[in-house]
Amino acid sequence: MRRSAEDAKARILQAAQAEFALHGVTGARIDRIAREAGASKERLYAYFGDKQRLFDEVIRAAMEHVYNAVRIEGDDLIAYTGHLVEHFFRHPDDLRMLSWTRLEEQCERALTLDAVTAHHAEKAAVVRQAQEAGLVDPVWDPDELLQLILVIATYWASASGSSAESPARYRGVAEEAVRRLIEPKR
Repeated sequence: MRRSAEDAKARILQAAQAEFALHGVTGARIDRIAREAGASKERLYAYFGDKQRLFDEVIRAAMEHVYNAVRIEGDDLIAYTGHLVEHFFRHPDDLRMLSWTRLEEQCERALTLDAVTAHHAEKAAVVRQAQEAGLVDPVWDPDELLQLILVIATYWASASGSSAESPARYRGVAEEAVRRLIEPKR
């Protein structure tokens, strides 16, 4: 029985991610999510409470997915940017979920979830270490620099849409932008 509940939750989360990626919180419909997951609305509410909490769980999972797939290796923010570009090309739903957090006020709440803030704090610590090592211009606030890097990476992944052009070109442009952004002033 326990396995069945876990399977149902997983199906609901998968259906919810697809629904939220297309429609955000406001446009998403619980009945479509339940139908796609093969679950009742009552079961969905029993597992997740309400639509906002379901969205928060989907955002947490998407952020975990990005965080686990794309890490800052050592202190290489340039390579990190390139990996982000490639990740968002391969996983456009992660990009859409992140975009919704910027577009809808009630979606911003998901960015304050403990798991999301913990991952961000780890990345900010890496930026601080790179600054202390003289590899990154110390004029930047680490949190603001991480936001700029994310905007650069997501811009190229979203601006190209379904371009037939290779993500490698966009990766190169994003990496060069970050290289210039972080270069310490001598």
